[in-house]
Amino acid sequence: MSETLSTAALGSVLQDFLALSRILTGVENLEEELGRQYLDRLTSTPYEPFLRQILERFQKMRDDETLADRVKQQILGEDTLRPTVCQVILLWYTSAMQDNLDTPGVLRYGTQEEYFSGVGWAVIGAHAPGLSGGYFGHWRYRPDNEPLEAVDGA
Repeated sequence: MSETLSTAALGSVLQDFLALSRILTGVENLEEELGRQYLDRLTSTPYEPFLRQILERFQKMRDDETLADRVKQQILGEDTLRPTVCQVILLWYTSAMQDNLDTPGVLRYGTQEEYFSGVGWAVIGAHAPGLSGGYFGHWRYRPDNEPLEAVDGA
C-alpha cells in the first residue's frame, strides 16, 4: 500500500488510519509516528487488502456527524473486516500482531518502543509487563499513573 502511494496520499492514509484508530481504541492522543509504524507493519501482512477496504470505507464517511456509529455499522458489522479491525486495536494496545491469519494465537510483538508505548498499559494504569522500574516490593502500592476512575472507586 505505502509503496504505491505518493507522499501526500500516504499522509492522507496515515491521517485516516489515526482517525479510525481513535474511534476503535477510544484513545484520543495516539502518537503519529507510532501510527506510521503500525500502518507499515499492517501493510506488509495478509491484513493489507482488508485494511485497504476499511480505510476506503472510512474515507467515504469521514465528514459524517455520526462517524462512530457508521464505523460500527459499516466496518465493524462486516464479518470479513472484523479480524483486521481487531488487529488494529491489538496493535495499539499491546503492539502484538498475528503472523498469519490462519494461525490464531501466534503473536509477534513490535519493537521495544512500540511495546512500551502500548496504550493498554496507560488505560489500565500499569507498567508494561517486563519493565517496572520499581524497587523490590513496589507492587504492594498503588501505581503513580493509576487512572482517576480507579482511585475514586476505591
